[in-house]
Amino acid sequence: MNEIRELDRKGLRDFGLLGGAIAAGLFGSLLPLLHHEPLPILPWLIATILWVWALIAPATLNGIYQIWMKIGLVLGWINTRIILGIVFYALLMPMGLVMRGVFHQDTMKRKLDADLATYRVIAQVKPRERMEKPF
Repeated sequence: MNEIRELDRKGLRDFGLLGGAIAAGLFGSLLPLLHHEPLPILPWLIATILWVWALIAPATLNGIYQIWMKIGLVLGWINTRIILGIVFYALLMPMGLVMRGVFHQDTMKRKLDADLATYRVIAQVKPRERMEKPF
């Protein structure tokens, strides 16, 4: 996996302030309001602890930052495989099956032909007038 870069004092302070803002804004306000629930105390408590910690001793947030980044790397690795798998199996594979099965096309021209001297496709020269208005 990727190497997690070390943050300086300012970067760790920003991490603590931003983490607290996300905890308060997303989990303390937005999601409860969307679900018509009363505002919970725990996200606001976590946000307050992170804010105070980031302002008083940001250098000590490095352990939490490292854990958070490792979790992010693992989730990114998993999500990448899921998203690419969905794109491949939902879009690309059906298109390839339809092209080969229904239209009998091999767009990459992978069939071997012993009668051909070369597989090179000569490019056609386009007239100069076509470049006057390329779009």
